[in-house]
Amino acid sequence: MFKFLLIIFLIIYVIYKVSTFFIKTFLGQSIKNFKKKSKPKNKGILDEEGDFIDYEEVD
Repeated sequence: MFKFLLIIFLIIYVIYKVSTFFIKTFLGQSIKNFKKKSKPKNKGILDEEGDFIDYEEVD
């Protein structure tokens, strides 16, 4: 009876470890892909421009 429980425990433990490894790798890859795709590819017209100028103060 003890051998049977030990074998069942080992099988469950190995399945748990393998599944957590695959889940971590899958989530890690999906997070990397999401971060790469979330950056804007096209620059806007006002990107890298200077500070905002209030023209009423300049007059």
